[in-house]
Amino acid sequence: MENYKDHLLNYFSTVIENETGIIYDNSNKYLLLSRVQSLIKQLNFNSIDSLWNDIQANGLNRQLKDLLLDMATNNETSFFRDPKLFDFLKNIYVPKIMANSNKIKIWCAATSTGQEPYSIAMTMNELKDQGIYKSYEIYGTDISDRVLKQAKSGVYSLLEVQRGLPNNYLAKYFDEIHIDGSSTPSYKIKPEMSAFMTFKQLNLLQSWPMTEPFDIIFCRNVLIYQSLENKKSVISRFSRLLNPNGYLILGGAESILQLSEDYEIESYENTTVHRLKNKQ
Repeated sequence: MENYKDHLLNYFSTVIENETGIIYDNSNKYLLLSRVQSLIKQLNFNSIDSLWNDIQANGLNRQLKDLLLDMATNNETSFFRDPKLFDFLKNIYVPKIMANSNKIKIWCAATSTGQEPYSIAMTMNELKDQGIYKSYEIYGTDISDRVLKQAKSGVYSLLEVQRGLPNNYLAKYFDEIHIDGSSTPSYKIKPEMSAFMTFKQLNLLQSWPMTEPFDIIFCRNVLIYQSLENKKSVISRFSRLLNPNGYLILGGAESILQLSEDYEIESYENTTVHRLKNKQ
């Protein structure tokens, strides 16, 4: 016989899948349980039973729904995650593949708290210092309003900047600040590094407001949690928003095989990228 825990987890997993496409099944429902337990403490409920009874009596209110969807998404990120990918940008993509382009349009489709787009911006600035100048725009989106607020602020804790960010980049691109008089420093990205950024809330399963194509799209470690149907749909929509020979960057554990025939798979020093095929 199912208990309230089973009812609640099944209900939440259905809401999450309907809203975000993220699937929680028997293989990963333990992750949902641990996150729900944190949610219970955050909302001052005594137990899973008391939360379930409240939902049964009052429905799923907006605050609870927003918190549920926020905690259900994977916001794990760090600066320069997968360094080989940024080597590809710095050594191959910008100076060679985009050699004849004056401007590069970039979309980070799951920007989380902003480490990925700021890592790209720092890479572009390093190239400028080497005499390879390209103007650029970075469009960062995420389903979570909470993580986007941090991305927009460009403020990171000491722990966050210690994950993947070289010390010389920290000194060059960030200002040390102290929030509310704290003795522990935080670090804020310099204004010139955020000048080319636009951050917007976006659910990849819903309509997209963008109409102008991008040169390169980053969507790392998102589709792995989606159904096969959703994966195919999103990747197909990406292809319609890429310039000819544009690039799609997925996570290291994500494969485009059996999902789309619109892309050529290319490898550069253990980094896999996907180039949009020329349409005949």
